[in-house]
Amino acid sequence: MRLLSTRELADALGVSESSLKRWVDSGKIAASRTEGGHRRIALSEAMRFIRDTRARLARPELLDLPIAIARVQGTDRLTGYLRDGDSAGARGWLIARYLEGATIAELADGPIREAMVALGELWHHDDGGVFVEHRGTEICLQAVAELRAMTPPNPSAAPVAIGGGPAGDPYLLATQLAAMVVTEAGLRAVNLGPDTPIIAFSHAVAEYRPRLVWMSISTALAPARARSLSRWLDTLPSSIGIAIGGPQARTLANLPERAVRATSMVELAATARRLA
Repeated sequence: MRLLSTRELADALGVSESSLKRWVDSGKIAASRTEGGHRRIALSEAMRFIRDTRARLARPELLDLPIAIARVQGTDRLTGYLRDGDSAGARGWLIARYLEGATIAELADGPIREAMVALGELWHHDDGGVFVEHRGTEICLQAVAELRAMTPPNPSAAPVAIGGGPAGDPYLLATQLAAMVVTEAGLRAVNLGPDTPIIAFSHAVAEYRPRLVWMSISTALAPARARSLSRWLDTLPSSIGIAIGGPQARTLANLPERAVRATSMVELAATARRLA
């Protein structure tokens, strides 16, 4: 976890160091102290302050943020950056939206989903569409990972949520975003990632005793696999919430009565907040 000095954060915000120190001492910005008494601010705390106050960054590069943090309206720009392979532009666009106050769930349901759908359509219209879609997805994953590093962690005592994609489902982006959404909602996420067999979920449940199990299903499940997964979910203790989402979630039938079919990341966030 990167720690910033008051000078670094002040220069990034374009304010005086004395003002920054006053904000720390008044409790507006949480900070720790070195053995020599110097204030140190976690990068995630700096991001929280910037989001809460809608502060403009004078020198984003001092916080290792893209200089290309654009403040443009609409969602079509992200699609353009990903289609063109512009990594800095995509990262800057998403980070700007986050710093302006958008939640991870809102970004996932809005610009990210729209961009992924648009890139997927290229397969039908362009011989190079597969290449462009794969490149754009990788750039999006990198940008999302950078957002994840900015998200303040929850305390170790926070309830746990475990999740991932079932065996045979290779899609990484959805599970990564779901983990970030439940973290933002107050749970401590353990993301098992895509293509996770039932036995791995079982071990994770036994070890963590989670408050929530979530699954993202982006690929249609074979009937036998879907039945096995439904039966396993039905064996979970009643104290564990269940959330199933993704474009192919409907292929999982006979879910336990308490299971939530989350049709969006915003709905997953609401479920996680109730359990948190």
